Amino acid sequence: LLPSLSHQHRHVLPALTIPELTRGMKVRSSVKLMCEGCSVVRRKGRVYVVCARNPKHKQV
Repeated sequence: LLPSLSHQHRHVLPALTIPELTRGMKVRSSVKLMCEGCSVVRRKGRVYVVCARNPKHKQV
């Protein structure tokens, strides 16, 4: 890279912490059970839905 371009926007970093915590989960304001395999779980003050039948039903 050119020296003048290499320092631009170095202070702008993507927020990687939140997507890593919720990877593979639907983020919703109101979680709902979608099938009989779904169950509500409370962890660290948050409400999650985990599903034994279909992993796509995971919500946070």
